[in-house]
Amino acid sequence: MSKEYFVQDIIAQMEKIAPQDLACEWDHVGLMLGDPSAKVKGVLLALDVTNAAIDQAVKEGANLIITHHPFFFEPLHCIEYQSPKGAMIKRLIENDIHVFSAHTNLDKAVNGVNQALATVLGLVMQINLVGVEVGLCGSVGQESITLFQFADTVKEKLGGSGVLLNTDKDKEVSRVFVQGGAFEDESIPLLKLARVDVIVTGEMKHHHMLELEESGIAVIVAGHEVTERIVLPSLKEQLLRKLPKLPITVFPGHKW
Repeated sequence: MSKEYFVQDIIAQMEKIAPQDLACEWDHVGLMLGDPSAKVKGVLLALDVTNAAIDQAVKEGANLIITHHPFFFEPLHCIEYQSPKGAMIKRLIENDIHVFSAHTNLDKAVNGVNQALATVLGLVMQINLVGVEVGLCGSVGQESITLFQFADTVKEKLGGSGVLLNTDKDKEVSRVFVQGGAFEDESIPLLKLARVDVIVTGEMKHHHMLELEESGIAVIVAGHEVTERIVLPSLKEQLLRKLPKLPITVFPGHKW
């Protein structure tokens, strides 16, 4: 007989992997929809709750979706079934699918988003920079690589459709800062002090890209989704080590 797991069992393991107290104050994480005491038939890991993700969950027989981006972020004042959000809520309830989200707590966690990103890019000597809340710093795993070569590596390793750079001047790079998803500009002064050569992130505002170029720091913008979805296979492995009989599927998402 296979072991039975309940929503609260998966929540308990997620709390060990990405404790909720790591989340930023403004964030909203945890159980978004469902019943902690419900039996789990299967889990789908995804960045977001979308109709395509719900389709996949129904197809796989998964009744728990774990997302990175919170399904509910802003308060809801009504649930109108004709709206895109309301229609998804209706589908989830009709299919008895529960939703749990781990956002900035998964960004910051050991073996979280940024460690997965740094590791897949081959960065060694990974460290947290003092005062920088989200992101990791590391060194390229070879003696010499140029910015343009490293940008090609980022595109290849993440499988995205392309990358955007803030400079057309090539140079050797060694010290790399990674922050999956949206870049937090509060870290810019500290990154300058840390003498970072290049930042890899999912998205960054234009004027911050210009500011960093003037400071001699290159930026590689690889796409919000591809810099975060890299954590999903790692999250699957971490859950399976604790819940070995649990059916888990990774939703592939897009190639943005």
